[in-house]
Amino acid sequence: MNRFVALLLAVLCVNAFAVDHMWDIRYTFGPDTRPSPKWAVGLGVMNNYGTDFLFPVNFTTALSREWNIGGKVNVQTTNKFEHVIVSLDIGGRYLINDNNFIELDANFGVNRNNSTAVVVTFGNEQFISKNFANFYELRAGFLQGVTGEDGYVKLSGSITPTLYFTSFFRTFIEINLSGSVGNIKDDFMIDIIPKFELVLGSYRIRLDFDIGVMQEKNNDVQTIALYVIKAL
Repeated sequence: MNRFVALLLAVLCVNAFAVDHMWDIRYTFGPDTRPSPKWAVGLGVMNNYGTDFLFPVNFTTALSREWNIGGKVNVQTTNKFEHVIVSLDIGGRYLINDNNFIELDANFGVNRNNSTAVVVTFGNEQFISKNFANFYELRAGFLQGVTGEDGYVKLSGSITPTLYFTSFFRTFIEINLSGSVGNIKDDFMIDIIPKFELVLGSYRIRLDFDIGVMQEKNNDVQTIALYVIKAL
């Protein structure tokens, strides 16, 4: 536990921020261990402390106890809304059991033709105690939307230690490694994402801070995101 606290403090002192694009190719707002309610809608906003914004809007539904599906529209603006880029993600998740799931997402550019991607995800959550759990995720992304022109497949793996403070509040920190096979030199990242989530009735409110390390070209990017999810 002392080593974990030391790592957390070191992470929060890092000034380099980045976002791995494949991290956001999913119909949820980032990795999510909770099954979808019967119906839910969500709205988010991400900003780089400047003039660039990302506005994701999603919906999810539970077809059965094992099957969840959903979709998400991302509206990205740059240079004070001078450019607007829109993409659509459609995905589905099969819950193998209470601790494991497999997910498939397909991403398409709406007003551009270079963002098509398919991502396969395997997720696993392990409760170490009543108030502490680790969430693991392995992902593989295909096509130019995630690999770039020179890549073949992009791989990522993450671990997310999570502390539950009652059923209404949790805090967690995601550590994500990713890189493209065929373009590993220029496309290898380590992302650190501290998060805080509050549950108020049928609402879930989450605050994310995206911190990237190891890539100098990403050191000038700082992002913060807020997501609100409403169960219907």
